Amino acid sequence: MWLRRQVPMPPMPGAKLGPASGPPQVRVRDKQMVADLVKRRMSTRFPMPGEPGGDIPAMPNLPSGPNMIAAGAGARLPVKQPERSDGVNLDLDTFRDPNFNPDTFVATVLANASDEEIRDYQRRLKDIRNRTSSDLQKNVFVNRTQFILISKEIDKLKSEMRVLRSLLNDLHNTTSSLKTDSENSSATSDLKARKAANRSSVADLTALHMSHLQALWKQVEGAQKFLPSVPGRHIILESRHWVELNAATWKPRRIVHIVLLNDHLLVATVKKKRTDNGNSGSPQIKNVAERCWPLAEIEMVDLSPNDSQNAKRAQVMNAVNLRVGKESFVYQNEDLSKKSDLLRQFKKSADELRKALRAESEDNLRRRDSMTFLAGRDPRLLENGGLLNSLSAHGSTSALFTVEGQTRNLRWVETQMDELDEKIAHRQFEEAVVSVEKLRGLGRALTSNNALVAELINFKVDERASRLATIITTDLTENPAKKSAVKANVQWLVRLDFEDRAREAFLEAKSDVIKKRTRQVRFEGDVPLYISQVALVQFTLIKNTVEIYNSCFEYRLASALVRWAKERADEYMDLFERQLQAVDQESKVYSDCIEITRLHSTMLVDCGLDFKELKDPRLRVKDDGSVSLGPN
Repeated sequence: MWLRRQVPMPPMPGAKLGPASGPPQVRVRDKQMVADLVKRRMSTRFPMPGEPGGDIPAMPNLPSGPNMIAAGAGARLPVKQPERSDGVNLDLDTFRDPNFNPDTFVATVLANASDEEIRDYQRRLKDIRNRTSSDLQKNVFVNRTQFILISKEIDKLKSEMRVLRSLLNDLHNTTSSLKTDSENSSATSDLKARKAANRSSVADLTALHMSHLQALWKQVEGAQKFLPSVPGRHIILESRHWVELNAATWKPRRIVHIVLLNDHLLVATVKKKRTDNGNSGSPQIKNVAERCWPLAEIEMVDLSPNDSQNAKRAQVMNAVNLRVGKESFVYQNEDLSKKSDLLRQFKKSADELRKALRAESEDNLRRRDSMTFLAGRDPRLLENGGLLNSLSAHGSTSALFTVEGQTRNLRWVETQMDELDEKIAHRQFEEAVVSVEKLRGLGRALTSNNALVAELINFKVDERASRLATIITTDLTENPAKKSAVKANVQWLVRLDFEDRAREAFLEAKSDVIKKRTRQVRFEGDVPLYISQVALVQFTLIKNTVEIYNSCFEYRLASALVRWAKERADEYMDLFERQLQAVDQESKVYSDCIEITRLHSTMLVDCGLDFKELKDPRLRVKDDGSVSLGPN
């Protein structure tokens, strides 16, 4: 039986042999080297088959065995130190690729990287990201600053363009007005020179048109019924030998005669009539008026082969289609020139008629701007007969005027008045006052150029300003205690040139308030108490009135305030005398009432009013009712 026996290893070079030798000692440098190799091996990821880099290369050839074994038996193999790299190369162009795949990039680039290299690579990526973020913020700030500057430049350019546009409009309006004036003056002189020479020719032309129309009445039976004599009506074209076709089957029906006038189109049927004196007599031809339409209601279409709808229509040559409402008529002529002349003259006549109708409608609109229209819009204008007569005598030319470089008429004035009425109705007092001031300024500007229009504008504005002042005065009378409301109402009335009305209305309203508050004081038998309450009420209200009056009106109107305050003081003294009529002047009650009056009247001294009789009612003169007024 064979027994296995362990063969002892040969001794290491330089090792000491001993009976009790322990395990071999490993150097610290070798331990660190092995640990580094183990870490690199554990952190390495090998790609799977099918992934990029996952193909396993072929097995390399083994080195020659005997020499290697022999060398290993005699000496120890040196351990190769691992190569230290400076880190994974970071190429930023790779990240700019639109087809960049992070998983593939990590698997290929960081496959053999250690932990330190991965952390260093991550640190560099973070640095690049932070640097890119800061650069982006700087670029955004710079771009925003430049955008703001460009926006300001654009706004400035817009304002300059608007100014330029307004200047160009003013230049255009000025040149147009100068050109119009020169043309009007030359046209007026030429017209006067031609009128005398053309009177006879116009009369001859009218007579010629009338003779042609009478000849038509004789040739076409019933034509006078459709075409009576009307000023300006005349014949433009007579076209014969037309054939009326069936609009559905394109078969001939009858021969017609077409007459084109400046405002109508007449279609006459050609009929044959035999004589009664013989059977073999030649037939007579007569034209009978069958249809007649106004040109404004007709649409004439050329039925050319190029515009055909089917084979039958393509065979129709030199035909026209007349469409009147829902009816359709087809007429054909063998002569192409006759069809062309009819189409050309019809288009020309229709255009002229359309222009005449448009001019007539514009005349009607201008006629609405006549004096009758103005009187209908503003019945009070009938009371000013002189203004209406002046406008009627000068005609419609005086109704045109220029406002801010644009030509306006009386209709524009009525529009402005309607807007002013709307503002007054909606109680938009500030806007209404501004409109009144603007229209009054326009009236003053037109006084030298167009006095009639200026007078008309002033008449209408004054009427509406009076109505607006009445409404504001009513509000002032109803709310005389609110200082802000009183001040606003007074300012509006002053701007409307109704300052006297505002002053009188305000003082009258305050007088009514003083009387009302005085009546509310109840007399319960204590005369000094009643006098004290009445004096406090009246003198306080007088003081408030003076303060509000001084803040709303100018100092030059203070005389009216002093006169009003004197009247209120007289009323107080009358009440004082009625209450103390039965009281002895030497009694304590009378003395107390005088002292109370004197104390309460001192509040008027702060307002600049000093009524001496209020200090001692016994100084009042009763003969003429006058009072003594003096400074403080």
